[in-house]
Amino acid sequence: MLPIDRVKDRNPWGSMGDEPIRVAELFAGVGGFRLGLEGAPSKEWETDILKVEDTGFKVIWSNQWEPGSNRQWASRVYTERFGEEGHHDRDLHGFTKTVKDTHQIPEVDLLVGGFPCQDYSVARTKSGELGIDGEKGKLWTPIWQIIRRSHVNQTQHRPKVVLLENVPRLLNSPADARGLNFSVMLKRLLKMDYEVEWRVIHADDYGFPQQRSRVFILAYATPNKWNGPTHFGLKGTHSKYTGPMLQWMFGVHSGRNQEHWEAGPFAEAFPAEFEVVKEKSEIPEIGDLSHRRSPFGSAGYAWQGEIKDEEGNRRQHVNLFRSWKAIPIKEEAGTISEIMVQRDEGGYDESYEVSESDLHKWEYEKGAKREFRIRKSDLEKHPELAEIYEKCKKSKSQAVWDKHKADFEEKLGTDGSYNYDEGAIAFPDPTDRPSRTVVTAEIGRSASRMRHIIEHDDGTHRTLFPIETERLNMFPDDWTRIDGIPDSKRGFMMGNALVVGIIERLRGPLRNLINSRGLE
Repeated sequence: MLPIDRVKDRNPWGSMGDEPIRVAELFAGVGGFRLGLEGAPSKEWETDILKVEDTGFKVIWSNQWEPGSNRQWASRVYTERFGEEGHHDRDLHGFTKTVKDTHQIPEVDLLVGGFPCQDYSVARTKSGELGIDGEKGKLWTPIWQIIRRSHVNQTQHRPKVVLLENVPRLLNSPADARGLNFSVMLKRLLKMDYEVEWRVIHADDYGFPQQRSRVFILAYATPNKWNGPTHFGLKGTHSKYTGPMLQWMFGVHSGRNQEHWEAGPFAEAFPAEFEVVKEKSEIPEIGDLSHRRSPFGSAGYAWQGEIKDEEGNRRQHVNLFRSWKAIPIKEEAGTISEIMVQRDEGGYDESYEVSESDLHKWEYEKGAKREFRIRKSDLEKHPELAEIYEKCKKSKSQAVWDKHKADFEEKLGTDGSYNYDEGAIAFPDPTDRPSRTVVTAEIGRSASRMRHIIEHDDGTHRTLFPIETERLNMFPDDWTRIDGIPDSKRGFMMGNALVVGIIERLRGPLRNLINSRGLE
């Protein structure tokens, strides 16, 4: 495991108060947010990072549901590790159909969730990208409904803070209107009287052994009394917000009255420098969004304030934002070698070793290549090509594709097929560096472009063990190891998980924010 100094709290955070901070965990998966906030649930799971301690946080309600699955593996892991109290394995939409349904979710101080990312992910093609309109993207809606109904109907307080996680592509989707999906989310949160901060965090930039990139969105409840940003020392209308905002976002000191300014949660936990992407601007409407470039940089802040129109008249309570490119102040990253199970350790599984005769398949999958893709309609017209086409796909050889190029072009012409190009990925994966992002199809023995393959000192090769994917996400060893759950599903759950250490580092700043400020 990694040294503790890579992920320790950066500051003393003061009193936690008499009552724990109440948390609702949506799209809980196997409990990454909960582990990061509460620490390990027992001595059995204690690590250098996840201590058994009173952190001041308590998850009182959680939900996990995998659509289309008869066996809710992630929910089973969650209840095995944390118990069944307050946990629900039902479609979240069932809790948000009506106001009455929504109030099955208790009043909390902090709402967290990594809502499903498939409809925004780079794993999808641009043509397959659906964003908010996709089946997974629509799961943003229950989050908004939970916040909206508790606030609008005034039957219970809205969460003081909302912390959400997704893939960075969320900031740039959909492909034909860059930033539209994120713009919709921001406006809905602002309408519910939140101010919103976001930051793209690359786990390996801050010491973790995986190149996992995620955007984290923090929304702070505001009293709706001020016309301007309220969470970094300013109240009321104030034109000179730039210095305090930079201090809050990045820990940057500039201007006067610095002694009254403070750094926000991201600045404390993940130090960075910045470059301006967009100065103070109105959040664009649909028709204003660029088809080429999103206005949202890797860091930003959104609030309701005032702005002058073209005639110089002040418009108040306008949805505004400012965005930057966050440049991390990097820490030494962990490596694959630090988390590897060695042959002389217990738990080594020889069945994951790759035979020398199969290495060429891995080299092909990982290497740069050009394949000919034939449309189904063209294959139906030329069934004699189907056998050749299947032979090429199964060959795992560029030479075979090149050999039959003439056969395809003779029958179809140059317009009947098209080239599919892929760049090279390192083979084998270097163990002295952080891993690439763990994917849902990580665990398996067959050759795959995205699966990791590592080389031992003696020249033999193998794929990753499930326990190694857990370590790459900073989960305790064997967290997902439960009787009846296959290794492939353990890998799938880790592909959907987050890096627990990131939440652990945010724990102190969040606790300080909630306990020290008059959030409503």
